[in-house]
Amino acid sequence: MRNTVIFDMDGVLVNSQPLHFEVDLATLRTAGVAATLADVEHCVGLSTPDSWAHYRRKFNLRQSVDELRAAHDARLLPMFRAAELQPVAGIPALLALLKDRGVKTAVASSSSWDLIHLILGKLQIAEFFDALVSGEDLPHSKPAPDIFLRAAAAVQSEPAACAVIEDAATGVLAAKRAAMFCVAYRNPTSGKQDLSLADWRIDTFDAINQNLDWLQRESLELKVESN
Repeated sequence: MRNTVIFDMDGVLVNSQPLHFEVDLATLRTAGVAATLADVEHCVGLSTPDSWAHYRRKFNLRQSVDELRAAHDARLLPMFRAAELQPVAGIPALLALLKDRGVKTAVASSSSWDLIHLILGKLQIAEFFDALVSGEDLPHSKPAPDIFLRAAAAVQSEPAACAVIEDAATGVLAAKRAAMFCVAYRNPTSGKQDLSLADWRIDTFDAINQNLDWLQRESLELKVESN
């Protein structure tokens, strides 16, 4: 029986991916690269260091990963502090339902601790979560399963007892590598994402915030290669 729901943050709890795209594109421009939206959509779900290691290889940038990340971070937090953020439609109702039914919850985000606390504080939903996990504490970001396994351990749940809600291809793959049930939210603001490995795909949270029968759905038998 599944008794735990693990949420990605950007693109699931909040429509924040366009802000991330904007920051990545602006930082790349200052590095001399005219990148496209497709270039940055590919990095949805990756940690900031992994994203900038990818961009550095892809565009043969002369700056170090640390320099690129510093330029990125200098833009990111001020932009999010100034932004008017709202939870994704249906998320408050789902979180209230899970809390009422005693289901354990966690956030597993590739974003930094600073951004996690900033967003959850702005959305006023931090109280709904039993644990928070940031990808900046882990050596391997999504699509490695580490972050979801860490979140499960933080709430003392076995992977088989967990359901993950994701909006990104890398996150879906990470959830399946962690042997967890995965619900993919097709968020139109998250860019083109291959969510085909998910056990269930939804277009709105109305599909899952009426009752929790979906938590006991059978998982798809998918053969997912590990790194």
